Amino acid sequence: MTVIDRKESMIFFVDGPGGTGKTFLYRTILATLRKAGHIAIATATSGIAKTLLPSGRTTHSRFKISLAPDASSTCSISKQLDLAELIRRATIIIWDETPMVNRCALESLDRIFRDIMEVNLPFGGKVLILGGDFRQVLLVIPKGTKAEMIDACIVKSPLWKDVKVLHLKQNMRSINDEEFAEYIQHIGEGNEPYIMDDLIKLPPSMAMQWEGQNSIYNLIDQVFPSLQEHANDARYMVDRALLTPINDDVEQLNAKIISQFPGDEFTLHSFDEVEEDTQHLYQQEFLNSISPGGLPPHILRLKKGAQIMLLRNTDPKAGLCNGIRLICRGCFNNVIDAEILTGQYVGTRVFLPSIPLKTTENVYLPFVMIRRQFPIRLSFALAINKVQDQTIPIVGIYLPDYVFSHGQLYVAFSRGVSQSTTKLLV
Repeated sequence: MTVIDRKESMIFFVDGPGGTGKTFLYRTILATLRKAGHIAIATATSGIAKTLLPSGRTTHSRFKISLAPDASSTCSISKQLDLAELIRRATIIIWDETPMVNRCALESLDRIFRDIMEVNLPFGGKVLILGGDFRQVLLVIPKGTKAEMIDACIVKSPLWKDVKVLHLKQNMRSINDEEFAEYIQHIGEGNEPYIMDDLIKLPPSMAMQWEGQNSIYNLIDQVFPSLQEHANDARYMVDRALLTPINDDVEQLNAKIISQFPGDEFTLHSFDEVEEDTQHLYQQEFLNSISPGGLPPHILRLKKGAQIMLLRNTDPKAGLCNGIRLICRGCFNNVIDAEILTGQYVGTRVFLPSIPLKTTENVYLPFVMIRRQFPIRLSFALAINKVQDQTIPIVGIYLPDYVFSHGQLYVAFSRGVSQSTTKLLV
């Protein structure tokens, strides 16, 4: 605030472990500046994070950043556009979850800001607040080496030397369980003592013993007690979830829970085709069997009251972003009636149509597949990487195999609020 009052320029990075109140801080700054008549632009890397910020947008959408930036990329903003004028007038720009982006995206934004402002200072002399948590899962480079992943991190950017880092340390999410908060921080920073082979010891109060397949149902009962009685309770649904690293295990857990869920089941099938497949080289049965990440399943089983997650940014201005959780209120042939469970649009009723969805390059298929289906999945169970930026008071963590990194384990643990409400099955 002092920098703004003095009309100086500065780049800040708010470093805070999960639950330390980064979003609360951003919202306070935005409210204070906007009340005083300033223009404050709020953005975030992920759609789910932007829904937590008033008038938030994804950074790529707001500043026209390339989805696959390289060292020479720039943003598609003309100096004559209204967006360029908005940038000139803005007092401050907030960019949440910055560690999740390639540093080339940050550098492309720096280049366009210097051009628009006609000032040869970092980001054209603007006050910029970056934020995030380097302890979480960072940017994923498909088939990349460790060196390539580190090089893509924003701390390797030449701009990082101009950044002033501010630290948040008090875990407000787990303020009533300091031992749990300290344990999470040790995992995130890699300081928890190893037993052997990089394995750490879990607190006895959180760990559940494996006793065959019945253990999975015991975990479900721990996280979703009296499920039959709370089938249409939005508050009950949003407060709990199962987390696991791999999508295949997510599907298995969701299938077990929806089978226990009361009510009539709606079965929705997708229509799959290959782009420019003039010779019909691929049979429908083969295409139906493919279930790449980011695409809904071929067979979608729903029940009224079931918890679902959106897989596309269908209407960001209305809160319909990739990763947002909803509850199914009705299912019809061409539309799903749903209620938003998280973010600033919580409680809003929306209608979700079936849409064509294409596979991306990182799926590594020899063709582009188009699947026409409702862009949703069941979300009783979620992949760990999908829950960054979310608080889940009652969480069950299913680890049939080792996690990929201590950062992924840290994300899973830091969603919960205490040892007593966090259960692990390993």
